[in-house]
Amino acid sequence: MNHPQSAKWERLLKALAEAQAAFQQYGVLLFQEAHSLRIMDQPKLVEVNSQKEQVLNSMRRLEKQVEGALHQLVGDVAQETIWTWLKANPDPQAQTVQSMLIDLRRLARLIQEQGKKNESAIRPIYHRVCEAIQVMYTGLGTGPVYQGSGTLYFPSVPSSVYLQG
Repeated sequence: MNHPQSAKWERLLKALAEAQAAFQQYGVLLFQEAHSLRIMDQPKLVEVNSQKEQVLNSMRRLEKQVEGALHQLVGDVAQETIWTWLKANPDPQAQTVQSMLIDLRRLARLIQEQGKKNESAIRPIYHRVCEAIQVMYTGLGTGPVYQGSGTLYFPSVPSSVYLQG
């Protein structure tokens, strides 16, 4: 017979293991994105971004599972109290949970660092695209304008289909 407390630990450990795998997968996708940005592999970037979206959804779901499992063990308390409770708990599973949570924090920092690197690689590309669009609109004698609501409006651009001569 399984002890109810043991089942709670098992649920938490399972959710943490799945979260670690998702964080690792997201990190790999960020490195793939960085590589694709360097070689300007647009189809691979589209594929990687689609996969990132799926993994992010999984990460959100797992975060809720971890929080729920933690609160089943500890109750509805502040995060600092959970850390204190885990450190003080003599159960070896508490040490395992604490170690897994520390690893998740480490993975989150690595993800954040790589995300910033990718963002800085994307920024110049984004600015070049914006400049190219501006040049096209300027060449057509039509430029984007801000509307009263503050949104940017791009007037329709006449094409050869609509020109009458």
